[in-house]
Amino acid sequence: MPSITFNCCKFLNHTKGQYTDCTLKEYKGAFAYWERSETWTDGGKNPRDVQFCTKRGRLNNKTACIEGGGCCSDYINEERTLEVE
Repeated sequence: MPSITFNCCKFLNHTKGQYTDCTLKEYKGAFAYWERSETWTDGGKNPRDVQFCTKRGRLNNKTACIEGGGCCSDYINEERTLEVE
């Protein structure tokens, strides 16, 4: 499995196995996001590629809170290294 290092908010949750039917993916070696299965997307009615925040829950954009792009006033930057699929 490849490893990537990127900056994101410390409140993003990238813990593998934390979310049912979700896979941690990498985007062009730049950051990690969650890809949700059909169970959650309901035929495309709900977002497939998301982030999960320990403070705010599901964020409906895979680039939310990545590289200083904080969605809220709680953004605290950290460098993170992850193994992704």
